Amino acid sequence: MGYTILITGASGYLGSALCAELSRDHHIIGLYRRFPSEKLQTVAPNVRWEKGDVVDEDCLDLIFKNGISRGRPIDYVIHFAAFTGFGEKWQDEYSDTNVIGTRNIIKSACAAGVKRILFAGSIAALEPLAQGEVLTEKSLVYGRMAYSKSKAMGEKLFAKNSDRVPAIVLRLGGVFSDWCELPPLFSVMNLWSKPFVGKMVPGQGKSGFPYIHRRDVVKIVRRIVEKNDSLDRFEILFASQSGCTYQKDLFPIIRRECKKNFSDKPVNMPLFPLKIALHGKFIVNTLAGKKTYERAWMIDYVDRPLVVDTSYTRNKLNWKPSPGLHILERLPVLMYYFNHHHRKWYARNIKRNDQNYEYEPD
Repeated sequence: MGYTILITGASGYLGSALCAELSRDHHIIGLYRRFPSEKLQTVAPNVRWEKGDVVDEDCLDLIFKNGISRGRPIDYVIHFAAFTGFGEKWQDEYSDTNVIGTRNIIKSACAAGVKRILFAGSIAALEPLAQGEVLTEKSLVYGRMAYSKSKAMGEKLFAKNSDRVPAIVLRLGGVFSDWCELPPLFSVMNLWSKPFVGKMVPGQGKSGFPYIHRRDVVKIVRRIVEKNDSLDRFEILFASQSGCTYQKDLFPIIRRECKKNFSDKPVNMPLFPLKIALHGKFIVNTLAGKKTYERAWMIDYVDRPLVVDTSYTRNKLNWKPSPGLHILERLPVLMYYFNHHHRKWYARNIKRNDQNYEYEPD
């Protein structure tokens, strides 16, 4: 039965979906910090759950050694454990999970002789280019915010150690499910569903990035394992649609799906007052003990889209996103759950935003 695969971040948004799907035909070891939900354990009954932290070298070494002693050494590591914050400044969790944890995974996997490590990079960690230019798998222009820097450090660790252990850096687009569960999309769906302020679009509506449905993340991971022997020792690949989906593309669909009489003509807002408003919102929410998912620094990226060319990945893997799962095609499904199951929709998205995700099937 298949390979033995260690998945880090196994109870998280992506790790849980991978555990649920890959455990059907592979031996999965799920490393978690938050205990996997009953629903996840039910859909993935064959997963071997291991409580631990990628920061703990001894914990990792023991997991690899136990695999060998059971006669099923770990073949692949899918390293999807990561810290994601909404602030611009560096936090200790970036060092611990995203940098030190990644270094520890490389060290333990190398000693155990795994076939390959698959690392979750992010297209959002790249810096937007000038108009007319596109990002490719070879682009090394990283963003300035703390999350971007931590992901850049992770990519460099794998590149530096590729002579010791083969690796894939899988730069993910904005990963959404049928319930949304993607913070930037959650914010605009909330905003544009309102009658008056819902007409407002920051700048010219040219902010954007490429998306990918969570189901397709599982499919591309499967494809990488299948194609392992034909891949270079170190590869950077994109997991997303090619190009970019702009806010101006999302806006009319969200407005029409909210209310038939809602205007789908945007009111393009100047950036300075929006930045002041977000500063104010953050202060008020902080005083009230509430979290703020939209921050003033994000205004600096308005109308600076992340546009990608994924042709290298598509050709290398003979893979492309599934028909019907493009964000613009799938958005009416997301809006159905937003409109008809709003309380559950909101709860699922808040758990995702707060990194307290509990597995739900797509």
